[in-house]
Amino acid sequence: MAVAATDEARDTVRRLADECRQCYQCGQCTAACPSGFELQRGPRRVVRFLLAEDVPSLLAVDDVWRCSECGKCSDACPMEVPVRDMMAAVRALQRAHGGARCPERRAADLASKRLERHERIDNLTFGTAMAAKGYLPKDVVGAAGTLGAIVAGRLRRATGQSRPAETDSAAGGPATHTAQAKPFYAGCSLPQDPPAHRLTLEVAAALDVPLAEATEAGCCGHPSRGKAAARYAGDEPVLTVCPACDAGLNDAGIETTALWEVLVRQAERRGRTLSAAAPAFVPYVGCLGERDRALAALAGAAALAGAHVCQSFPSLHSGCCGALGGMYRGETATTRRLLDFATQRKAPIVTTCLLCRNNVRSAARHRRDRIDVYFWPEFFRAAPAADAVTAAGDLEHPTGADDPQGETA
Repeated sequence: MAVAATDEARDTVRRLADECRQCYQCGQCTAACPSGFELQRGPRRVVRFLLAEDVPSLLAVDDVWRCSECGKCSDACPMEVPVRDMMAAVRALQRAHGGARCPERRAADLASKRLERHERIDNLTFGTAMAAKGYLPKDVVGAAGTLGAIVAGRLRRATGQSRPAETDSAAGGPATHTAQAKPFYAGCSLPQDPPAHRLTLEVAAALDVPLAEATEAGCCGHPSRGKAAARYAGDEPVLTVCPACDAGLNDAGIETTALWEVLVRQAERRGRTLSAAAPAFVPYVGCLGERDRALAALAGAAALAGAHVCQSFPSLHSGCCGALGGMYRGETATTRRLLDFATQRKAPIVTTCLLCRNNVRSAARHRRDRIDVYFWPEFFRAAPAADAVTAAGDLEHPTGADDPQGETA
């Protein structure tokens, strides 16, 4: 349905158009977009509407609600057009003047309203609210599993079993940390997945990385949550386990470091090794993380575990998992190719992002693929300290040692 353009909307669009006059529509922004294959009107067309000062089209375009604000479009632009900012500005324009109605916008609006009254998003009430609006989950089995985990976690908290006991790196006894506890921001999703939460704490404890979790911290403020500001504050760098949290906190001026990088460095310094759930795996880091850095961290963990990294072309390991606009919309071109590649290599997929794990699992269920998809601490564990010398010797000739960077298709 067309939306009438007001004078205020036209003035806003005219101002935005002046900020991207140098665009010559080369398409590099859309080519760089991890969600590019999934969008009907990607960043290039949105900027084109701005250049044409086409207010009705800008108010009708719904792809701006599927933008993760990863910034890869702006990085790729040879004319230094702030494409990411333009996408965000069009969302703000639609909030002020009506605009497109789509599931992703409804999710962002509900999240914004929730965060006006609460510190975090509760997936149980959020999913119920979306369903009440007629937006049913694409993966019913996955949604049921998520809700079941949330309910089970709440029951454990009610009976005083919410946290696992920390263990030391060798024998499973009480941890004897010698290092100062590091600030840790778990975000919204990890605490609502009790098994993954427990594993994360256990793996960190086993490698003697004490975590001071900010249990009362609120939402990271990522754009998929609407227009809420970050609800976390700190004067020192904080460890994270979610690329979306990294993006939200970084925008708020908070320095973050992925916990997985710290664990790998700690194991290397201490002469420790890791164990892996399989001899080889396909890495996947999602659209929001720094691809090369995240892949390097996975390769570092693989080296410590003697596991082989199966890699293909770079974007295969960092495209859109299906979570456009913060909600799962179904399998994508990336998940199809990723699952095909994993099937060919007969290897599981390992990801550094919990939401990516859930969404790739949903895609695998849809295709009926028998491919295991692991979150980092589900796949990598600290090897017992007593085995460190033997395992280190094995690493001199690990599987795939002729190709330490992985294989290229």
